[in-house]
Amino acid sequence: MRLTAGGSAFPGHLKDLCRDAVLVEAHQDLPVGSHVAVAMALPGTGGPLEVGGKVIRVARGDGDAHRLAILFTTVTPAAETRIDFFIAQHE
Repeated sequence: MRLTAGGSAFPGHLKDLCRDAVLVEAHQDLPVGSHVAVAMALPGTGGPLEVGGKVIRVARGDGDAHRLAILFTTVTPAAETRIDFFIAQHE
């Protein structure tokens, strides 16, 4: 997956996903309240998916990584459907 904030893009690792939020581990520290674009590939749901979000929590990750909890703020109905489908397949 890829996160974009303040004009900079950086990779992240998907740790958890629900319908309205995602937990990402990344080597980029973002403060709570940061607005981000989240681009992710959810296998079996079509091409890349991009949603807007806001960092609501930051915690230490593995090594020097940070775990960012991102609440979705801009999600199309089609994106919601794809996220729901992906979650249903992994329950």
